[in-house]
Parts: sequence; C-alpha cells; structure tokens
Amino acid sequence: MRNKFLISAICLVVITAVVGCASFSEGKTDIVASENSNDDELTVKTDWNQMASITFSEDAITIEGSGCSNEDGILYITEGGAYTLQGKSSSSSVVVNTDENVKLILNGVDLQSVDGPVIYGAQVKNLYIELADGSINTLTDSNEYATDSSTGEEIGKGVVSCEDDIIIIGEGTLNINGNHKHGISSDDKLYVESGNINVVTEGTDGLNANDLICIDGGTIVIEAVSDVMESDGVLQINGGEISAKSNDEGLEAKDSIYINGGIIDISVSDDGLNATNYIEINDGDLRITCETGDAIDCNGGVDGCITINGGNIYVQGGKEPEGGIDADNSSVIINGGEVIAIGAVNSPISEESGQVSIVYGSFYADQSITITDENGNQVFEYTPAVSGSTMIISSNVFEIGNTYKITSGENEISVTAETTVVEAGGSAQGMGGHGGGPAGQLQKPDGTSNFEDMPEDFKPGQMNPETRPQGPMEEGQMQDNNNQ
Repeated sequence: MRNKFLISAICLVVITAVVGCASFSEGKTDIVASENSNDDELTVKTDWNQMASITFSEDAITIEGSGCSNEDGILYITEGGAYTLQGKSSSSSVVVNTDENVKLILNGVDLQSVDGPVIYGAQVKNLYIELADGSINTLTDSNEYATDSSTGEEIGKGVVSCEDDIIIIGEGTLNINGNHKHGISSDDKLYVESGNINVVTEGTDGLNANDLICIDGGTIVIEAVSDVMESDGVLQINGGEISAKSNDEGLEAKDSIYINGGIIDISVSDDGLNATNYIEINDGDLRITCETGDAIDCNGGVDGCITINGGNIYVQGGKEPEGGIDADNSSVIINGGEVIAIGAVNSPISEESGQVSIVYGSFYADQSITITDENGNQVFEYTPAVSGSTMIISSNVFEIGNTYKITSGENEISVTAETTVVEAGGSAQGMGGHGGGPAGQLQKPDGTSNFEDMPEDFKPGQMNPETRPQGPMEEGQMQDNNNQ
C-alpha cells in the first residue's frame, strides 16, 4: 500500500463506528444476540447480491460492477455484497468499510501489499472469504505496516486482518505469507468452515483472534514463528485437519480450549495445548510433540481443569519439569478415549475419572509395550518413539477388577485395576506451570466469576454440551455460541 492507504484507512475508521451484534430480519444475517445471555449465535449467510468482478494486474485494477473503487492501487469496498477477485499484483490491497456483510470470492488471485495487510476489514458486519472451487490464491503482506498518525499504532494485524468477524468458506486453496504479523487475524471471531489453507508467518501467530477461533472443517497447514493459533477467548476445534509447526506454542487460549473432533498433528517448541481456565477433549485424533514444553497444559488450578471424554490422543512433552499433561498442581479427569501421554512428569489422574488409566514406568524408544488380560488376550499395544520415565495409558479396554500383564522387552509387571488409577511403576505428581495465565482463575462459561462461585451443576468433566461454543451452521439453523 502507498501512503494514501494510511490517510484513507484512518478516515474510514474514524468516520464509521463498530457495529455490535444485533438481530436482523429474514434470516439473512449471521450474528444474532441472545436475549437471555451475552453470547452470540451464528449462521452462514447464503443469499448474496453479486456486486462486482475485479481483476488485478501490475498496471491497473479493472472493476466490472459497483460498490467499490480503485484509489491508487487500493480496492475500497464500501457497500455490502459479494465481490469476485482475480489476477495478480505486487502492489495492491483491499480495504473493506461498510456496516453490511461482505463476501470476497477469491478466484485465482495473487496479491502482495507494500504497506500493511493485503485484506483489511476496517469495518464490516461480517467478512466472508470464499475460496472458489479449484482456485489457488496467494496473499503476501509487507515487511512493515503503516501507522495511525494519531496513536502511532500499526494499521492491521496480519495478512488478512479484520476489526470484526471473519468466516472462511469454499473449496479452493489459500496461501498466506506473513512477513510481519499474524497470518489471519480477527479482532472478534474467526471461523474456518472449509478450504485448503496454508499459512507461513515470519512475524507472529498463524491464526489469531480476540474472542473466538472456531475450526469446523478444512485442511489447515501452518508454520509459525509464534503460536500456531491463539485466541484471547475460546479456541474450539470441531472438525477439519490441522498440521502445524511452531517455534513457540501450538493451540493457545486465554480462556478455554474445546476439541470436539478433527485431526490435529502439531510439533512445537513450547506447549502444545495451552489454556488459562479449562481444556476439554471430547473427540478427534490428536498428535502433539513438544521440544521443551508440556503437551497439554492448563492453569485452571482445580481438579478436572483438563478433562478428556473421548478421542485418540497421543502426546509427548519435554524434559523435566515439563511433561505430557500438566493441570497445574491439580488432577486430570479421563472419562473416555484412548490416551497416551509421555513426559518427564505428568499430573495425577483423578480417581473420579470414568475410565481406567495406567501410570506406567520407564520405557524405551522403539520398544513395544503390550498389555494382556487375565486370559492372555492382548488388549493394548504401543511403540513409543522416545524413551522416558512416565507414561499415562488410558483406554476403555481396561476394566476395574481385572488383572493385566504389561510387557516391554524383558520387563514384565502385573497390576490389578482396583480403582480407575493404576500405578504400574510410574508416578504422576502435581506440576506447576506458567503458560496461559495465572492459576486458580477458572471462570464460569460467561467469564464472570472464579471457579469457587460456580453453580453446583458446573463441574470439571461434566461440562454441559449446551455451554460450549459452536461454529457456524447453514443459514436457518441457529445454535449457541457460548463461552465466547
């Protein structure tokens, strides 16, 4: 962007006001404020007026339609509706400023900014980014961003940056090259419904949002200098495939993390999952490898601030004092799923758990661990990739009252599951932590008070599904977005 972007963008922000959540008629809007709470509901808007088709080139921006204008290489969108973008330019960007919904259909566009974000939502009710089927789209920001002359703050926070909600849909490909800040950033909520999204950042996070990151689908590949994904509120994974590497943390939420499905495979330097208040895993395939941090780390400071109800979970933490699962001097609740947690130390498993967990001792890389029942039937097998001192093994194949033989190399040990926690040569102890924020600050789903003030029916490991945030659905199918 040229210097004109600085002046124009500031004017746009000053002239217009941020639009809050409100209720709109005919079911054509996305966000509706609940009358009974401060939470939002969201549906995907499907009826759009096609406003314009825009073709970028090195010499010009060609506009066929209305609702937008070209000002010195910047496409300004000032009316709601759908806009199709195509072509290539090494010195162009898009600024959206309207109180209506806008959809940008990326249909084979390759844009590079020279002074900030490539797509900047200065104001918009909801910014939809649709990846046209079969299209390949590439967005690259600049090494430096323009600043607001009155505040000195940089304008925009990433390659795609929006002051309001971002919703990504479509079956095409989006390549994000972040040279300065985040890959995709929302000051409110960020939803990924579908698409092939590849993010490389040399600045900060891959995906970043202030209120909520919700992944419902798509294939996401991220290489980040900082966090893979960071939400200042809630982070929720309902589906899709996530493959990522980070020099810092993986999935971080300043409030809570909910994993309800999807495939997650991340390799990071610091913590894999990190939340201040609560982590709940209900389903999905989860693989985490950490170089120095905890694989799953929560600073809720109360028993059950990490609760696992289902899924296939294989996590490997760093060396002491880090570990596989860290509940910050509290116990972990495991009610279901298959869980293998490797680390120098692990937090203790609560005997209030609904599933048997075995705390196994020393093990060696590439040496198979097998568990057989009283009849000699093999019920479990796992071959670790690293050596270690403690491994948590939890599965619904184990039953209270049964005796099991654990074999690894020449070592054999027999244990009886008298309770849901079985010690088999290993140990799990309270672990202190500093990731995600101060301990003991677990909040209600609405974030209004500490854990000790919660109603009796709200307990770790018994989170009501209706209190969990949900991603967008097809238009006309409203559902709660609590805990945002």
